[in-house]
Amino acid sequence: MHNLLFVLSQALVFPQQPNIYLEVVGDTHSTKDWVFFAPHETEFVANQYVAKQVVDKGGVFIILRQDGKRLITLNVGGTKVKIDPNRMFTSHGRIESIKKLNPSIAEQKALVNKTEQLAETLSHFVLKALNGNNKPTALVAMHNNTNGYENDGKNGVGDVSIIRYQKKFSSGANYLIDVSHGSYDEDDLYFMTDREDFEAAKEQGWNVVLQNSEVAYDPSEDDGSLSVYAEMKGYRYINVEAERVNNGFGEDHLSVQTEMVDFVFSLLEERNQ
Repeated sequence: MHNLLFVLSQALVFPQQPNIYLEVVGDTHSTKDWVFFAPHETEFVANQYVAKQVVDKGGVFIILRQDGKRLITLNVGGTKVKIDPNRMFTSHGRIESIKKLNPSIAEQKALVNKTEQLAETLSHFVLKALNGNNKPTALVAMHNNTNGYENDGKNGVGDVSIIRYQKKFSSGANYLIDVSHGSYDEDDLYFMTDREDFEAAKEQGWNVVLQNSEVAYDPSEDDGSLSVYAEMKGYRYINVEAERVNNGFGEDHLSVQTEMVDFVFSLLEERNQ
């Protein structure tokens, strides 16, 4: 339903499970070697806009697809096991996520290990596409979140909000090194690994979080996410977060997220000159 139909697009099928595939929009031989990535199919508010911008400005946009749901379901020897596609980029993250999402198999070590191996194969499949012919200058993740955050006293849902990040930072959370609450809705924010990008976003009044580079070396902060992987490998990483409708609650912040994408392109193009 949400497939992006462009001339410059192709599907890369995951060989181990053909109902999982990557939709690749844009020119894989572009001299603009930044990559946008959407790991969750339900978080698509600005996907059409990103695709159009990539076709126009260069780079590629990769969407991980299966059946339109947020999680990926792996078929492991006939057993269906769910994984979070943004928690599969390190071994520790994969195992912890598998156990959390599938409590009925958490104590079945052999099944957990087989699932982790298949999830690792999928992560390598995705990373090969993200890397392309050369290491990209930047990885830009496209995400959407729910209104507010759980236990915020306002019926919020989820765990993404600049207010929540401020509270985490103030309480000494090690995965954060700086947070700036700008003038936008609390659910519209950037999560970054590059100090220069952080300062530029802060100056423009955006909500922005800067990840602590120590997550690359601290096992307690290894959640298997692409931001942690990026830190480990030295990638410049930008996560573009904006609110979406969830079960009739909240709203799609499309106009704001398109502005955020435009700002990201300005950052990318500035260093590409």
